[in-house]
Amino acid sequence: MGKTGQKILRARDRVLEILQTENTCSAWLRENGADPAATFRTLDYAVDRPGETFVHAWKDMGAQYIFRDPYVARVGQDTGAYATITLNAGGAFFQTHAAALLGSKEGGFPKISGQRLMNIGPYPGDSLAGQTLALLHEFGHVLNLLPLDFNNQDGKSVQNTAEVLRFCQAEIESKARRGILQVQR
Repeated sequence: MGKTGQKILRARDRVLEILQTENTCSAWLRENGADPAATFRTLDYAVDRPGETFVHAWKDMGAQYIFRDPYVARVGQDTGAYATITLNAGGAFFQTHAAALLGSKEGGFPKISGQRLMNIGPYPGDSLAGQTLALLHEFGHVLNLLPLDFNNQDGKSVQNTAEVLRFCQAEIESKARRGILQVQR
């Protein structure tokens, strides 16, 4: 899969580093499985090439816009070993920016606006920290540690990402810093 495959492999390796050490993240993921690293190794990855590519923006009440980025990744709930994580080629796992489609609740045709930065939680799109967070989030669904959050209804996906960060942020950031230091040598 070329560059796409390299990005997936790099993030997968980072997650495995986290899962193979004793830390709050691996302890949390062991709550529903004896060996999360072994289960994580069985996962497969697919890329949704024609997936969502636009940030959707609309005015709800007043002059402020509400933004919804293209989905980053998805996996079946409580699927366990051998599940497939689907990554959106147009989402923040692979992209830093996306064009916005501006619409309104009243309807009408949306119009394309300028580029907007995309994030995965607090991390920029197409960053190792963001990619690691995305895979850990989806793995939380695989192990049924996170509730279903399809399409971020009621902000569930954002809440689930916050839950992953509560247990895994220190490890995500320490591993990302270590990777940066290695590159600078």
